[in-house]
Amino acid sequence: MKTSKPTLFSAALAAAIAATTVPAVADSFVDPFTWANRAKGSAVARTGDLPLGAIFRTDERYNNGSLFSGPRGWNYWNYLPDPQGYQNPNLWPDKQPTYLFGEIAIPAGTDLTVRGRFPHVRFFNFSIYLFERNTFVNTDGGSIDGYEIDPDAGSINPFVPGADRDATKRNFTIHILTKDAPANAADRAKNTVYLGNKDQVIFGGFRMYVANKGLDGTGWGPADGPSRDGPGLSYEATLADGSKLSQAEATRRFGKILGDAPPPIEPDAWYKLVNNPDNNPCMTPASAPACPKSQFFLFTSLRDVLYGAFMKPEERAKLPVPKNKGSGANASTAYLVNYTSRQFGPLYVFRAKMPTFPNTWANTKTMPGGEVQYWSVATMASFINGSLWDGIYDMQVPVDKDGYYTIVVSLPEDRPQNATEKNGVAWINWGPGEGIGDPRNRRDWGALLMRFMVPHKDWKYSPLQPGDLATVMGPYYPKGYYTTKADFEKNGVRKSE
Repeated sequence: MKTSKPTLFSAALAAAIAATTVPAVADSFVDPFTWANRAKGSAVARTGDLPLGAIFRTDERYNNGSLFSGPRGWNYWNYLPDPQGYQNPNLWPDKQPTYLFGEIAIPAGTDLTVRGRFPHVRFFNFSIYLFERNTFVNTDGGSIDGYEIDPDAGSINPFVPGADRDATKRNFTIHILTKDAPANAADRAKNTVYLGNKDQVIFGGFRMYVANKGLDGTGWGPADGPSRDGPGLSYEATLADGSKLSQAEATRRFGKILGDAPPPIEPDAWYKLVNNPDNNPCMTPASAPACPKSQFFLFTSLRDVLYGAFMKPEERAKLPVPKNKGSGANASTAYLVNYTSRQFGPLYVFRAKMPTFPNTWANTKTMPGGEVQYWSVATMASFINGSLWDGIYDMQVPVDKDGYYTIVVSLPEDRPQNATEKNGVAWINWGPGEGIGDPRNRRDWGALLMRFMVPHKDWKYSPLQPGDLATVMGPYYPKGYYTTKADFEKNGVRKSE
């Protein structure tokens, strides 16, 4: 969620980078364009989306001043009548999750102990980020997926494949320590994040994706009535001198004001990149960084996805691949990005094979396995804004007899009549362009972000495998092309593309 300032690029690029913001997750201004375009991505109601009543119930239940502020997410930002700034997940989010994230200042030598119940959701994750090198990075061992969390004695972890998802005893405990980690990784305690023996300001908390049908966004309580199980989380702290802090005391001592995260680049810097004469020759200022034959590429770092996308291929190939993606990315997710432009056609169509996934929404009793834990694709604003316009996830996408999906991206007025689930085609809204209330806003511009969450270690087509992405992914690599409404209505998808 922060930007780096590279020094080896062209003068124009370096100038643009130098003009980028250095945002902090704190109280921040929400620009009028973002505010005015809330809920513009909600073009159709889809089975598996969180109902409006559940959205309100989740906000009533968890918007309570906890260290882990919430709920944060697209649903809360777009459907609550008066959302708070921190509820805006404006840096290229997904449409489905509920986040309970906070900014927390923890003094050296502290043990912040977090207790909770495993939620009834598809995907669950705990992540802690530190601010380093002008970006938010995962701490060493600071991203723990649900299936990796050891349950408390006598409890069951429902995220392990084959586990009872309805288990009554489902408690866990996580420790956040401002202490040095043991030198030997084998000596590190389970469910424990070590931050080093110094004062730390961290950003992080919990991700919950796809709550069971009939539950609130966290999967901890019912959507249509009060919960009898109490809060899903509680916590207390032990300071270096051994003194204890209650939940209320820890909140008062450690909690910081959390707002929406400012975007990683300001408009003037972005348009310097757009208009740089040294950009990849395949793009023009009208489309950059999109090219006529642009395809999905792997997000390896914020520097690459933002600045590298404009570069000539030989220059981009020289960018180092960091060990940590930065920008608050989920460490166990492979992100694929594609920049698009209606300069090349009013429809963008792409097709690939859908990975298998654990479809738990309809209250599946036993946790299934799958090639991924979750898959989705969304249309996005530029990095000036970072908003999500529309999105769709695995269970909402029809597939043919061979397991292939077809997705059409367009404005609502350009949607083909045969781009429907009945016809085996998913549709998502292109959205209003770059996302800035500025005359320079290119409404033809677009971006797609695809998530492969927790690819199975034995899945040979995983995008996390080394090598050329299209070759590695084989039939699962999404290939796209531009066309028109009339062409798609007449000919359908070009399966040879």
